[in-house]
Parts: sequence; structure tokens; C-alpha cells
Amino acid sequence: MSKQKHKSQAKKIEKDSKTRDFFDKMDQFFDSKGNLFFWISMFFTLLFSFLLFNFRVSEAGDDSAYILRAFDFVKEFKYPSFQGPLYPIFLSIFVWIFGLNVTLLKSLSLISIIFHLYFFYKAFKGRVSGFLLIYVMLIISFNAYILYYSSQTYSEAFYLFLQAFFFFYFFNAFVSKSESPSIKDSWGSYLILGMLLLFLGLTRSIGYGAFIAVVLFFAISNRWKSLLYTSGAFVWEFGTFTIIKNFIFQSKASQFSGQLNRLMQVDPFDISKGNEDFFGFFDRFFGNSNLYISKHLYKFIGFRPEVLDTKTILTVLVYIIFIVAIYFAFKKNKYLLFTGIYLAVLIGITFVIVQTRWDQDRLILVYLPLILLFLLSGFYYVGKLKSFRFIQGLLPIFLVIIFFTNLKVTTKKVKDNDEYLMQTLAGNKFYGMTPDWINYIKMSQWAAKNVSEDVMIACRKPSISFVYAKRKFYGIYRISTEDPDELLQKLHDSNVKYVIMASLRKHPKQKTQYTINTVRRYLYYIEQKYPGKLRHIQTIGSDEPAYLYEIVY
Repeated sequence: MSKQKHKSQAKKIEKDSKTRDFFDKMDQFFDSKGNLFFWISMFFTLLFSFLLFNFRVSEAGDDSAYILRAFDFVKEFKYPSFQGPLYPIFLSIFVWIFGLNVTLLKSLSLISIIFHLYFFYKAFKGRVSGFLLIYVMLIISFNAYILYYSSQTYSEAFYLFLQAFFFFYFFNAFVSKSESPSIKDSWGSYLILGMLLLFLGLTRSIGYGAFIAVVLFFAISNRWKSLLYTSGAFVWEFGTFTIIKNFIFQSKASQFSGQLNRLMQVDPFDISKGNEDFFGFFDRFFGNSNLYISKHLYKFIGFRPEVLDTKTILTVLVYIIFIVAIYFAFKKNKYLLFTGIYLAVLIGITFVIVQTRWDQDRLILVYLPLILLFLLSGFYYVGKLKSFRFIQGLLPIFLVIIFFTNLKVTTKKVKDNDEYLMQTLAGNKFYGMTPDWINYIKMSQWAAKNVSEDVMIACRKPSISFVYAKRKFYGIYRISTEDPDELLQKLHDSNVKYVIMASLRKHPKQKTQYTINTVRRYLYYIEQKYPGKLRHIQTIGSDEPAYLYEIVY
């Protein structure tokens, strides 16, 4: 009887092996070797992160601004309300212990990328195609655009980690269960889910969209109890956090207030142009779709160069693949279904609210691993249809092409970074900087050393000056009026006695006649009415110099 049963099982296994298609065999192989490939991807992540490591803060200033807000939180217990407060609060722990060690703070981003890789793998392992999961793991392990943020103090790496952990927890605690966990037995799970949703929003404002994605998923799945309990937990935790924040910090400033006002404007730097109307937001969506999909998404995988025009046909192609993928995800895979909903909500909101002039690839870069896995899964399920089995032969070839185009971009960036890395490790901290930035930083350092700490020094990039000079500066970001008396009064009220006027390039990669002239214009209006009000103190640099002026009140 046992022999007959054994033969029956053997025949069943043989029959199953014959019915398995090429994708099934690929999945079986990569599922069995999953842990090996995970460690391989981890190795490449560490290797390429080191080879691409950048010890400087960026010219944009957002990354140094996070460090400044972390410093303010430690020294002044000032709540970092602008942008996402959680990341600078996280950094503040290490600023408190180790001081302003920029290299250490940058290394925290590398650790975040490592944890992202781990939880991304754990979240999707056994729940999606094994060979697609491993493929995406390998791609992101040496993708130059993602690994750039492994040595930056932007919030991207930290958000990637939180996002992956959120998916890991949500899949295990809720999606893997066919029914809604009862509030009596699983109240802790709902509180943790609400906390993770809150953390995503506190890291990047767009992260609050994850709550909408969860609500939509539960609604589509007819899990109304989970929807109700999750909503209650999230609202309660958000409210509790807001009350505690207002009580402790005596501040009612919202992380949305400053951002929302600027996002509503037609031009974020010119309030006189008014706010956007309905059709304006509609135009934003299509404009941003073209920018971030046809330009940046294809750039991320090496299919298009960095400086290029948009192509609507490429955008439409991605949307078609997304629709196909969401259809099959709805029919066959609830984990991918949630992934698709999450991407649609968060990227959709981004495309609607962000002005097209920003054109910053990092706004969608944090979704790249999810985008790749989701879109490729669309091809995967189409290829399993009998009429489209030929895709099973074409898809691996397509993936190999992406692999090498991605590798080509990364190796080029590694080569470009090689000399900088060696020079920086040898102690040449200004290597590779353009004269405008060298002079600006040297002037910030000179002013910090030679100007009394009792007064403030104004400049265009105060957070960058702070990182290099270890002293707080006053920022002149925009000119709200041309009235010299009002401009002077603002400086006087902020205890500003000195101003740095630099020759920072408007086009960073080339020297032209155009510079970031905000400070120059600010001082021009004052000097026009009050000649001699500005006294020249110091000049640093003959090419693209920086100047220090004293305001004679």
C-alpha cells in the first residue's frame, strides 16, 4: 500500500514538473537560492555605496537643512516643523551623542539602505515571483541613483527603510490573513499599523498617503472592520501626537502649513502670480507624469541619459503596463494589489500637488523598487497566459538588458567618483568643487571666525554655511518686497549685522553670467536708497568671489 502511494506521489510530481512553465522553473530556482542572492545583493550594496560615497553636503541645501534642524532640536529643543520632522529628530540622537559629525550622519543613510534591502526582501519573499524579486534586489543593490542617497543626509534612505518595514509588517499582520483580525485579540497590531503610517507621514508629508492606500485596500477587500479599526488607531495616534507636540514645544506650527501654501501657488517663489486653479492642477498631473516617468524613471534603469526631453509615448507605455499589472494583481495577488494601490495613491498625489518646475527625481526614486517589481509582475502574469507564452522567452532577455544598462551607468559614476573619493580620503576636502562654492564656504568659515557671535550673518545658503562653519546663519531665500526700509527692518529684527554676497552659479555645471542673485538684489534695493549703508569688509577669491558686508544701521 505504501509502495503504491509512493508511486502515486512520484507520478504526481512528474506530472507537475511537466506542467510547470519556464517562469515556474525560474521561480523554483531563485526561491531555493533566495538567501544566497540576498547576501550577494547586500555585498554589492555595500561595495558600490562605498565607491559612490560622497562626504560633502549637496549644493541644494536640503540635506544640510536636516542637519541644522537636528542641531536646533538638540540645542534649543526646537521642533522641526518644516518638511518631515521625524528624520531630523532621528538625526538629533546622533548629533547629541557625537556632535556635528557629518560623515557619521551620512553613514546612517547607508545603514537605512541596508535595512531597506532586508525588509523589502522579507516583505515579498514567497509572495511574488521569486526570480523577479531577486532580480529587483540585484538591480537596486548597484543602482547609482538609489545608492547616491546612501551617503546623503536627505530623508530618502530613511524613508525607504520605513516604507519597506511598513510593507513587511502590513503584509504579515493583515494582508496574509483572509479575515480582519478582531480588535480584542489584535488591538496592538492596529496600534502598530497606525504608528507606522504616522511615521511615514512624519518623515515625508506625502507618506500620509499610505493611510489612504490602506483604507482603499481594505475597502476593495471588503474588510470593513479592519478599515474602521485602522482609521481609529491612526486618527487617535495622530491626534495624541499633535496634542503632545503642542504641549511640549508650545508650537502649533504644522508640517503642512508652509509646504501647502507654496504648493498651492502657481509659482512657489512668486506669490503675486496667485494660487493654482482646478485646470492648473490637472496640467500639473500630466506635466509631472511626463517629467517623472518618461524622463526620470527610464533614466533610473539606464534606458535614457540624464539630460533629455520628455516623450509622452514612453509615459503612456508605462501607464498601460501599470493598468495591466493592477488587473492581474486584483485577480491573482493581493500583495501586488496593495503595492499597486500604494504606488497609484502616493505617486498620483505627488504628480498633482508638486509644481513641474521642481523636477526632482528623488520625489519618485523612493518608489523605484516597488515600481520595478510591480510593472515587471504585469509582464510576468501576461506571459503565463497561453496566447502570450512567448513573453517567457523575451522577458529574461529584456531583464538582462536592463541589468547591463543599469550596471553601465553605475560603473561610469563609480569611475567619475574615484578621483574625488581618493582625494577626499587624503584630506583634500575642496577637491572637485567649483570656485563659486569654494569661495562661499571659505567666506562662511572666515565670517564665523571673525564676526562676534552676538550678531547674525545673513547669506543665501545658511544651512550649508552652518555645516562648514559650525555656526548658525540667517537665510535670505527670497525677496517679498522692494521697499528698502522693510528689507532693512527684517534684518534688524533678526539681529543681522553682516551679509555674505556670493557668486553662486545659477547653472552649477558651467560658469555663465547668471548667478543666484537673491542677496545681490536684496542689498541693491537698500544701497539705492541708503548709499554707504553697506560697508565692504572682506573678499575671498578672484574668480567667482564671495563678499562680506557690514550693515551700518
